[in-house]
Amino acid sequence: MPRAFFAFIIISGFALGGCWEGVTRETLATLLSVHGEVVDLSNTSGDRHPIDSASRLGAGSVLATSSDAQADLILIPGALIRLLGESEFKIEQLELTKDGNETGDAMRERVARVELRRGGMIVLFEGFARFTIDTPKATITVLPSCLLRVDVDPNRLRLTCVRGKVSVTPQHGEMITVDGGFFREWPSKGNSVSLIEDAQGQKDTAAALQVARELQELEAAHRDRLPIN
Repeated sequence: MPRAFFAFIIISGFALGGCWEGVTRETLATLLSVHGEVVDLSNTSGDRHPIDSASRLGAGSVLATSSDAQADLILIPGALIRLLGESEFKIEQLELTKDGNETGDAMRERVARVELRRGGMIVLFEGFARFTIDTPKATITVLPSCLLRVDVDPNRLRLTCVRGKVSVTPQHGEMITVDGGFFREWPSKGNSVSLIEDAQGQKDTAAALQVARELQELEAAHRDRLPIN
């Protein structure tokens, strides 16, 4: 069989394999709003750069908020967060995988991986993606149609699941599930507790529902501002 035919088979095999795997590219978070002092600490020089609409927030970005500050972001389509005051947060990975490079090509996978080092964040996740939140105590896997709050301090992780469901894998322990309407803390040997039975849980639920509405309004306003191709 001619050598050219063998070469054609090999090249075709690589091409088909590439199409099957899709095209993966890093993406940037979208900053919806900022209130108060929010800085990017990811600069290797140690400088604190205030973030604004021109900031490029991708893998490696580290955001820190002052006590009365907050930042609203779209990490990937369908994954919205509000970073609360006195928080430090790192974007570890934001990626999209498509069947090709064209705008109309089918989306194969979305990945968002972030780290909440301290402070708090409210998360509204209405999309489909691999979405994980790392904390010093556990890794949280956020499932679609979920609204939750995460609070981290040096001694404790508190997870409040208002709606939907999340999976949590503690540093030392087996993966567990926290359903909507319950909260759980680590370290703890107890089970999840109903938000109805906890005064703080009721306050966090009301606040998270309000934030979810605000995030949706900000997302809609941002979408309306996008140029029409």
